[in-house]
Amino acid sequence: MKHSIRHACITAILLCHAAIASASDHSVTIFPAEGNKQCSDYAANNVILQMATTSPQAAGLLIGADSPKDANTTSESASYAIQGGTSASFSASTTPIDFAILKSSRSIAVIIYPSGGVTEDANMTLMVAGQPQTITAMSLCYGLGNSAPPPPPKTTIKSCNVNSALDQTGVTCPANGRALVCNFELDTPFYGLNNGTDTCCVCNTASELQECDPNVAAGQPGACPQATTKVGTEVTTHIELNNDPYVCTTVAGVRKCYAY
Repeated sequence: MKHSIRHACITAILLCHAAIASASDHSVTIFPAEGNKQCSDYAANNVILQMATTSPQAAGLLIGADSPKDANTTSESASYAIQGGTSASFSASTTPIDFAILKSSRSIAVIIYPSGGVTEDANMTLMVAGQPQTITAMSLCYGLGNSAPPPPPKTTIKSCNVNSALDQTGVTCPANGRALVCNFELDTPFYGLNNGTDTCCVCNTASELQECDPNVAAGQPGACPQATTKVGTEVTTHIELNNDPYVCTTVAGVRKCYAY
């Protein structure tokens, strides 16, 4: 009999939680809860921090303690808005948000973000029995330190005219016309490419060649493809180095290899 009562209670709780749902633009997981709206209810007290409001307005600013994960010592903040009383959003957060909490009466939605956190989200709702609930409190939780590592710094190919010594090898540039000059050390591990020296330089320009992303569409920031007046399309030219050892070039679709 006791087992049946316990089973019935668990079933009732699960059905209650199943009736609570929510939505968000950037969440990866959302789970229902009950009770308080404190970030420390769902993460270690000595790690998690929060910025919150228990009287949300149509728009406002949330302010919280400085995150020890960043280099400054200033308070963290984020702008927020509540549309129609039932749809929340936040933006311009000064620190990545690990998860957010929406509260309506005793119903709570815990909105989990991807590793590294997000600095904005929208269309955050808490649904009970298919109906959006009035948001009575909102918390943004941060400080877990699971931020993705910063991207490596961009590299450049220097100008031969400014940097005339290439990997301890002198460079004599042609009288005119840009030329890419590279030095591959065939008897050095990785051909000297990972020893911190300048493997290549470009002649007849004072400007460095900036690293770009070939996967970004032309015209977008950081893209490799640029607007050009050249007529016709040229195939990519490949230079392959192999420690078997041989070197190959593929030019206009024709591949040739040379042993050394």
